[in-house]
Amino acid sequence: MGLIFILSLSGLFGLWINGISYISNNVEGYFNNAHTVDGEFVVEIDLSDFASNEGKTLYDDGENQIYVSRVFVHNKSDYQVSFRSSGNYSLSGATLVSGIEHAYSKNGFTSLFHAEAKATYRGKTFALSPSGSSGLNYRDGDEFGFYLFPSGNEIDIYLVEESIVEVTITNLHVNLWARKVSR
Repeated sequence: MGLIFILSLSGLFGLWINGISYISNNVEGYFNNAHTVDGEFVVEIDLSDFASNEGKTLYDDGENQIYVSRVFVHNKSDYQVSFRSSGNYSLSGATLVSGIEHAYSKNGFTSLFHAEAKATYRGKTFALSPSGSSGLNYRDGDEFGFYLFPSGNEIDIYLVEESIVEVTITNLHVNLWARKVSR
């Protein structure tokens, strides 16, 4: 019973159960900062075999990763890709590179979708729209996604001729949380 009390006081229990969200929600103990990651990050999506895309790496700096979590089609024409962001955390703080900035303001906790994406398919390049995002729902990160084609009939999809879509993402954000020093 004493061990549970010590783990609870130290924050290890909360960290073990909730991961990054334990740190991000502890505004008295940690401060946060975010900044943009320079560069373009590219991944090829194969629409002829959705499962083959799972785990493809979009971003990896050795401590933070973003990879394809799934590719799917909704209503036979709304192709979507979801990316999973995975960061690291300890009692001293946390980092997460994502398409989302996780911040705390005077109005409470908020997630701001910053990532921008474009795709190239059959020689045409076009902007992609966000399809959704999560908060810090995973112990080590979040998820965000895009529709792979613009709405309407602007792009003709011929999977028999070409099944590869090249997705380029910019404006990723590094979310940093650091322990406040008490005096």
